[in-house]
Amino acid sequence: MNKEHSSTGLARFEYSRFFSRERVLTFLSGQHARSRRVLWYFETLVLSARYFQLVSSFDFLSRTKTSRFSHREKLWKVAVVPYLETQSSKIHVAEFGVAYGRATAWWHKNLGNIERWDGFDTFEGLPTPWTRGGVTVMNQGVFAPADSAEPYPRIEGATNITWHKGLIGETISELVRLESSTLFVLIDVDLLEPTRDILRWMEVNGRPGDCIYFDEAFDPFNEGLALNESISRGFKFQVLGYTGSALCIVLT
Repeated sequence: MNKEHSSTGLARFEYSRFFSRERVLTFLSGQHARSRRVLWYFETLVLSARYFQLVSSFDFLSRTKTSRFSHREKLWKVAVVPYLETQSSKIHVAEFGVAYGRATAWWHKNLGNIERWDGFDTFEGLPTPWTRGGVTVMNQGVFAPADSAEPYPRIEGATNITWHKGLIGETISELVRLESSTLFVLIDVDLLEPTRDILRWMEVNGRPGDCIYFDEAFDPFNEGLALNESISRGFKFQVLGYTGSALCIVLT
């Protein structure tokens, strides 16, 4: 199809009486807007596709040997665990966004050289609504423990965990890294401000070789935005791997 014919066909679609772009968008958007869940999935799919484009377009990312994985556990097992196990020092883990403790339990089962684990959370669910572009996608209180009598998750066999209850911006000052340790930071807070607080702390206290995992790096309104802000301030790293939403990096 030549360019002129293609442009003519596009124009016919744009200004068609029954099938114009505006009519199609108005109808489909109106249908999707009726359900927050359906809209969330459609929006997540688009943001994930944009995130893949971003990963491949950044020069400092495309020069590294990155691998794309289907889900976070595979990323952890294939890329992150081998990296952490090759470190000569013990691993100090700081987890931000503990929720039900699923990630905490996975890492205690699959990584043997954990020296200390600091877990940060409100342990009352999201402290504010999770929004994208001003629109709420998850309400305040989501991820609260089912049993309020036991706010902290039980992690089988773990004896080295310290829980930090409260807003991350207020409790992160309690984090003092172990000397001669590699710091592994798990970020699954979903929200912009706590991610900013964590990355500002890492800009001051992080060292080359430290590892950071973002569970929602694809979200350009929250975790992804905070990361881009740090990059603009000179944050340097290489990429271990990524999924449709997550990213794992090593500071350089």
